[in-house]
Amino acid sequence: MQRADAAAVSHHNRRRARAIAALPGVVVFGVVALVLTGAGAPLVGLVAGAAAGAVVWATVWLGASSFVLRSLHARRADEEDLPSAYNLVEGLCASMGLRLPAMWVVDDEARDALALGRGPRTAALVLTSGLADALGPVAMEGVLAHELTHVKRCDIAPATMSAALLVPLAVFLPGTGALVHRVAGHGREFDADRFAVAVTRYPPGLREALSEMVSGPLPRSRSLLAGSAVARTTRWLWTVALPVADAATSQLVDELDAAPVRIAALDEW
Repeated sequence: MQRADAAAVSHHNRRRARAIAALPGVVVFGVVALVLTGAGAPLVGLVAGAAAGAVVWATVWLGASSFVLRSLHARRADEEDLPSAYNLVEGLCASMGLRLPAMWVVDDEARDALALGRGPRTAALVLTSGLADALGPVAMEGVLAHELTHVKRCDIAPATMSAALLVPLAVFLPGTGALVHRVAGHGREFDADRFAVAVTRYPPGLREALSEMVSGPLPRSRSLLAGSAVARTTRWLWTVALPVADAATSQLVDELDAAPVRIAALDEW
């Protein structure tokens, strides 16, 4: 990835993320302004609406990552918890020009990973305990490079903002996962694979990882990764899309970001 191209993509994604985070603020501004205007105080309504909207925007922008992490029941991990992953992340960050992200763990036997944040300075890298226990260093490097590519390109920002806004609506709006996938960008995971193997210079490592993740255990029936609001909403933001209720259709073969499609592509790279 050329540095200029990466900077342009990152800037574009941060602008999109700010716009997404502003949506609730715009709604609040409109409601407050209309109410106070109807009460005969249009100027006060505009000022109060703008102030309330700004507060809501800042709350969403600053708190989106924490909200999604809490929704996933993720716990902060240190080097003692993930010694191998920490060493690999340090090396990859040095190669990719990134600062070390915060590391988090979701206790689940399913094998998966996720990156969240407003940008590289606030990135959070989430691993399931099943992934940390199952993959060898070569395969793990492929997964970590994949997720750090999302950090580098800053596509974690619009993905995180949209997920945070839609998780509370998932109970009433069944299509939140598809909507987040659309906002994040169809082909996002496929592209991250391409950039990741350019960093590791070893496509078989990521291919092995994806195969292990697909063939590994499904999330426990009572797991937050199995059908919960946060799972349905963030489904396509994980390295391998979380399964839906019908496990047989959880990986759509005609979807560019589906694991089977990406595995087949890695065989050709």
